[in-house]
Amino acid sequence: MNRKEWRKLLKKVRRKRIRQKLAQARDSAAAESEALRLVDPNYVLYLREKEQLDRDALEREEERRRYENALWLDREREAQAAFAEKRRKLEEEQREENEKRDRIRKEFEEMERKAKAAKAERERLMEEYRKKQQERERMFAEYLVGIDDHLEVLRESSHSRPDRNPCVFFGKVGACRYGARCSSDHPTPGISELLLMPNFFTHPALDHQQHPEYGLDSSIEFDDDELYRCFTEFFMDIIEEFESFGSINGIFVTRNYEPHLRGNVYVQYEKIRDAAKAYQRMNGRFYASKQLRVEFRSPIVWTAAVCGLFERSRCQKGKSCNYLHLLVNPVAKYRYNHFKELQSVRQSQRQSQRSQLIERSWDDIDVPLQQRTNWRWSETPEIERPSRRSRLISSPTSTSERYKNRSRSRESSRSNERRSSRSRHSKPKSRSRSRHRSRERRKERRKPHSRSRSRSRDRKKSKKRVKRSRSRSRESRASRERSERKSSKRRN
Repeated sequence: MNRKEWRKLLKKVRRKRIRQKLAQARDSAAAESEALRLVDPNYVLYLREKEQLDRDALEREEERRRYENALWLDREREAQAAFAEKRRKLEEEQREENEKRDRIRKEFEEMERKAKAAKAERERLMEEYRKKQQERERMFAEYLVGIDDHLEVLRESSHSRPDRNPCVFFGKVGACRYGARCSSDHPTPGISELLLMPNFFTHPALDHQQHPEYGLDSSIEFDDDELYRCFTEFFMDIIEEFESFGSINGIFVTRNYEPHLRGNVYVQYEKIRDAAKAYQRMNGRFYASKQLRVEFRSPIVWTAAVCGLFERSRCQKGKSCNYLHLLVNPVAKYRYNHFKELQSVRQSQRQSQRSQLIERSWDDIDVPLQQRTNWRWSETPEIERPSRRSRLISSPTSTSERYKNRSRSRESSRSNERRSSRSRHSKPKSRSRSRHRSRERRKERRKPHSRSRSRSRDRKKSKKRVKRSRSRSRESRASRERSERKSSKRRN
């Protein structure tokens, strides 16, 4: 150890001794002062009071600690209860989640099982349908060739919804605006005399969609002459092809604007075999870059399917009409006359009714035993009622008398209604006024009724209508002749 370190250690020891001496002196001075204080009675009393205060503070602190401990225990119990409730809820949710998961898994497995079963059933049905279709194609080919006659089997109809009622419009016109979405049944025959080619005839004038350039006014660019010119060319193209399969009863081409009726072509053959040949040859062929879709349809009553108001140029529904608006065929052989057909149908109905009435005899009438009270009397058979024309001829004066009776009955009913309404809604009036009014009404009834003015007006109106219809028919005839000339010139 060198001198420098030794001196440093010596100074440190000296400082320590000095501190010890100072501490001993301080402790001795404090002990002396404490001994002097303990001798003083006031100081002793102060110490006792201080000890008492310290004990009280300790007791208060202990009381506060016990109170806080009790509060903590209460909070702990509440927290434990909440935790237990939360854990119970979590366990219940977990159990419900597990049950839900198991239920979903079971449902999924059930759905998979049902889907597999449905797929297998669908494949089985498709296989059956494929076999049935192959068998039907074989029978159809044999029927066309004439090897065997399977007409009854081929005529079986296919149903879109067998458990529903038949669609009214589909039965009338052979097409439905709802298509496959229709809630009713669409029965389609396997083979028939009537062929339908949906949307076969196309023309911009019949297009009801919005054009990007012209909007909804695209049909204004084309008039009826242009439409009939294109239709004449179209008709001459298809008539040669369809006549090559057999004799045709009628060809109907629609000019409706609705998508399910727009440009539909109906071809009705006399024989089912000819229609089957046309179906085999025309289905899937192309015309004007468009593939044809040929379908069989049940026979249509054209008088019920064609719009009679359109034939009179009075159809109020216009473009939204769901009855057939037909284009006039350029060939007179296949031209459809709606009113002539309607008249023939009505005449046949009248003849059938008359034949039924004539064929009835006294032996056909069966009276129950309870009604046979008197053997002298028997039921009178139904007698054919005379027509309106025969009644007018037989009793020329009956019309005026009938008119008078009708007018009197109407006036009496009206007067009764007025009286009842007045009695309900008005105050009671004097008897003299009501008597005066009743007298005036009687006088008015007694006056003779003259219908000369109304008849003259009706005659004038009917003459004007006849003139208009004649002028329209002349114009339409002239336009058709012009279109036929143009088409003949182009062919030449």
